[in-house]
Amino acid sequence: MGDALWNETHTIQSKHKYCYCGRDRNLLQITLQCRSCRNWFHLECTTIASPPDLLFTTNYIFVCRNCNNSHVETYERTTAGWKEICATTIANLILEEIICRIGNENEELFESKNAALMQEWHPEQYYFNKKEIIPFVDKHWRSLCTERARTTTWWATLGSCLYSSKDTFIARDERQRSAASDFRLADPSLWHVRPTSQLSGKVPTSTSSSSTPRREKRNSSPQGDPKWRSNTPATNTPSPRSSSPVPFTPNTVPAVFPPGTANTDHPFNRFGFKYSPCEPSILPLVAYQQAENSLGGCTISIPDKSSYVSVTKDGLTVTTDKGFRMCRANVGVKEGNWFWEARIQTAAGASDSDGPHVRIGWARREACLNAPVGYDGYGYGYRDKTGDKVFCSRPEKYGEPFESGDVIGLFISLPPKSKEHFKSASRRRIPIAYKEHLWFEEKDYRPSKEMEALADPYRKEKEDYEPKILPGSYITVYKNGINQGVMFTDLIDFEDFGRLPESIMAKRAKKKRKLSKKEYTNNVQRKEDEFDGIGHQHWTEDPPVEDDGTLGYYPAISVFKGAVVTCNFGPQFQYPPLDQSDWKPLSQRYSDYMAEECMWDLLDEVSRSLRKK
Repeated sequence: MGDALWNETHTIQSKHKYCYCGRDRNLLQITLQCRSCRNWFHLECTTIASPPDLLFTTNYIFVCRNCNNSHVETYERTTAGWKEICATTIANLILEEIICRIGNENEELFESKNAALMQEWHPEQYYFNKKEIIPFVDKHWRSLCTERARTTTWWATLGSCLYSSKDTFIARDERQRSAASDFRLADPSLWHVRPTSQLSGKVPTSTSSSSTPRREKRNSSPQGDPKWRSNTPATNTPSPRSSSPVPFTPNTVPAVFPPGTANTDHPFNRFGFKYSPCEPSILPLVAYQQAENSLGGCTISIPDKSSYVSVTKDGLTVTTDKGFRMCRANVGVKEGNWFWEARIQTAAGASDSDGPHVRIGWARREACLNAPVGYDGYGYGYRDKTGDKVFCSRPEKYGEPFESGDVIGLFISLPPKSKEHFKSASRRRIPIAYKEHLWFEEKDYRPSKEMEALADPYRKEKEDYEPKILPGSYITVYKNGINQGVMFTDLIDFEDFGRLPESIMAKRAKKKRKLSKKEYTNNVQRKEDEFDGIGHQHWTEDPPVEDDGTLGYYPAISVFKGAVVTCNFGPQFQYPPLDQSDWKPLSQRYSDYMAEECMWDLLDEVSRSLRKK
C-alpha cells in the first residue's frame, strides 16, 4: 500500500485498501486513523480497550502496531473540545438524514470507492440548530464528552461554540449569525472527518495507554444496551426541548441522598416549559393522560425544582450546596384550608450567618426557582435566621427564628372560587418521550412586568397597576405546634397575570389586521385543531393566561448551602393545627387533583369528538 495515493485530507486512498486486512473503509463502520502512518483501521481489527462507540469520533490518538517499536497498539482518548463535540454530532445527524433518504440496505454505497456519491447526496444542504444538536449530545454524552464536566449551562456553551467557530460551522444566514442559527459543517463531506490529533504534535508512547485485548464484541456498545443506560446515573442539565437532568452528588450532600435518587431521568421545568409524567389513555382522542406520581401521592415535584436541589428517593427531603434554591410540591391549592409540615433537619437558624439556612412558605407557579421563597411577588416566605416574614424580598418582623430539630407547620386559607363563571381547564400539552419515559410538555406561566415591579425597591407608591387579591385569604405559621400568628393576609390572586392578557390580545389584533379575515379565522381554527390531535402540534410564543388546572399556591421550600428539610404532607402530623377548623392535609389535595384531571380528560374527549363531527 506504500505506492497508493491519498487525498489532501489523507482520508481516502486510491486503491481503497486500508487497515491490516486491506479491506475498504465504510462510513457505517467505526474506523481509527493512525497518528503516525495516517492509515485507517477497522475497529474490529484492533485490540484496543474502550474504543469509541460513536461514528466520526475525533478526540483520540491511535498508533497502530506497525508504527510502534513494541509492536503493540496504543490508544488514548483526549479531552473533548466543544468544537469536536459539535462537529461529531452534526456529522452523525447528516448521516442519519442521508440514510433516511437513500436507505442503508446497500452498504457498499458507503465505501470509499464510492466516495464520489457524497457530492450527489449534497451534505451541504443539511443544517441543524441547537434544538437538534443538544438532544443528541445529551443522549451520547459519555461517548462524546470525554473528561468534560457536565455543567448546568453546558448547552449555552455549546451554542456559543457554534456561533464563534466560523472556521468549522457555517450559518444558514451568516448576516444574522447567532447561537440560535441553523448550522452546517464548513467541510460537509463526511469522508473528510478525521481525528483532531492530526493537528497536534502529541504522540502516545507504548506506556501511555497500552492496549489489552477486547473482552466483548464492539457491537455491544453502551448505547445499544438499554440496561446499561438505565443503570447509569444521569448527569447535568437541559435543553429547551429535551432537558437533561442535573444529578446532585457533591461531597457536602448528606448520605440520605445516594446516587441515583429521584433526581435523574427527568426533564426540568425551564425555558418557559413545564413537564409532568403521562401515559396512554383509554380515551382515543385525548390519547394520553397524566400518570400517577411514581413516588406516591403528594411529594416534592421532581421536574418543578431548581436543578441544584437534590431530592431523596421518597421525594420528601431536599438539600443543596449552592445559594438559595427552591422546589415546590407537585400539587397546589386553589380554595379551602390546607396544612403541611416541614421538619428542619439541618439549619443554623440565628446562630450562624454563613451556615445552612432555610426559607419555607407558599408560592405560585411563576415564582423563581433559583431564589428563596418570598424573593418576588409570587411567594410568601418564613425565614429561619430571624423569624421574619418575607414578601418581594422585603423582610418584616414576624415570629421566632427556627433551626435544626424544629417542626414548622404551614396553614393556608383561600376563599371559595365563584361558581357563576365556571370554565373548564384550558390545557395545551404535547406528549414527548424523554429517557424512555413519556412526559407532557406544556407552556409554563411567565412572570409579568407588573408583578416583577412589586419587588422593585425603587417602585413608586402610586403605580397605575395594583394586583388583584383574594379577600379573606391568609397564611399562618406554627413552630413546634405554637401559633406564630397570621403571617400574611389578602394574598395576591393566583389568576392575576398582570397586563400579559392585554398585551397578547393587542399583538393578536395587530396580526389580524395584517391578515384577511378568512386567513386569520383559518389560522386560529388550525391551531385549535392541532391541540386536538388533528394536525402537527407546535407552540406559539405566547405564555398561558388561563388556568390549565395547575394554578394555585404550592408548598415551597428553599434551602441554602447544606440545609436539609423533610416535608410531611399528611395525613398524620406531629403538630396538627388544633386551633383551625375544616382544614385538610395537603396529601388529600393530590387525590382531588388527579380526579380533576380525569374530569378534564372526559370533557376534552367530548369536545374533540364534537369538533371532529
